[in-house]
Amino acid sequence: MAIKDFIQQKLWSFLAGMGSAMIMILAFFIPSLQDQWDRYQSRKIITQYEKLGNEFYNEDRYDMAEQAYQKAFELSDNKRLDIEIKRMNAKINRINMNPKWGTTPPEDLQEIDFQYVLHLQQDAQMVKEQVATLNSYGIFLAAASKPRASEQAFRNAIQLDSTDATAFVNLGNLYDQQGKKQAALLQYQQAITLDKSNTWAHYNLGLLYYEQGNIQAAKNEFAQVLQIDSTDADARKQYELMEKAAVPAH
Repeated sequence: MAIKDFIQQKLWSFLAGMGSAMIMILAFFIPSLQDQWDRYQSRKIITQYEKLGNEFYNEDRYDMAEQAYQKAFELSDNKRLDIEIKRMNAKINRINMNPKWGTTPPEDLQEIDFQYVLHLQQDAQMVKEQVATLNSYGIFLAAASKPRASEQAFRNAIQLDSTDATAFVNLGNLYDQQGKKQAALLQYQQAITLDKSNTWAHYNLGLLYYEQGNIQAAKNEFAQVLQIDSTDADARKQYELMEKAAVPAH
């Protein structure tokens, strides 16, 4: 065999071998690349659901936020604990979606849900989150006919942050529910001292003044609500009612 032919034969054998090797390498990497692409797409979808949940949460649409976070958590193969925490926060905040105090809480909401979230918020950097959870927890306990535990939850919130007006409003609502009108009045007034723009404090104080027969004081509180939020239909209705009540009989 000529040297030229020998070299050509060896070269073709080498190239053929390289071709087989390349096929094997591609066969190995193509599924891996596809898997990486699938994970990338999945992460994009998870991020979109999480973002949607954040938007719903910021709009106080906690039921929709919970569903969005739930979908994101499932797509992460139940591995994204940060998303699960967001879902639980949305779930417990559903207690705040009904503005009427003492209404029956959602059937799937349980006391353990609040305790679980509070356990996750033990970090000293999460005081604000703890206070919000305790306020929701107290409302839940009041609706569950556990007034002592409810009061303790609000007291714990105030202990963590004595400037939180919401906790004082909730404590006032609890006392009002128990017939402790003077104690309720003091809590509403304290809430207003802390936050003059707290419409719930003004509104509930107005209702309390009306119950006590102090029409002018009630009217002033409803006027304060309307000054803060002119679209508040309930406050406008009460204000107009106070105006009629203040008109002397002929």
